[in-house]
Amino acid sequence: MVRILYFRFLFTLLVSTVLCLAVFSPATASPADEPGTHRITITFTSDRQHNGAAVWFDADGRLRTQTDVPLAHQNAQTKLWSASLVYTRRSPSEPLDALFQSTGSLSRCEIWVDSILVADDTVRGHHPTSACRPRN
Repeated sequence: MVRILYFRFLFTLLVSTVLCLAVFSPATASPADEPGTHRITITFTSDRQHNGAAVWFDADGRLRTQTDVPLAHQNAQTKLWSASLVYTRRSPSEPLDALFQSTGSLSRCEIWVDSILVADDTVRGHHPTSACRPRN
């Protein structure tokens, strides 16, 4: 009886360890880009951590919206909060616009294609909204 309980305990411990490693192991930070794809990075910045709304086009050119946008990272020097959306897409003809509404007094958005800044907008005021549209 003790032997069976000991075996069950060891088996449970082994299965739990394997599952924890599988679930909590870090994901690949950046998958290799496929040829012909572009890495799109949309960054929103504000002087507040929790903000109004964000609107952008995803990798398939579909309009996406999010309300109550939390920004995850704070710059220690400027005290500004920011968060980025990163995805890859094949077609350069898909729309690439973004809007961001801050609940503070500063709203900034930037759109990068690979390592090139293609759009940026900074607006100051009461609950400002920044609009990024790539330059032609």
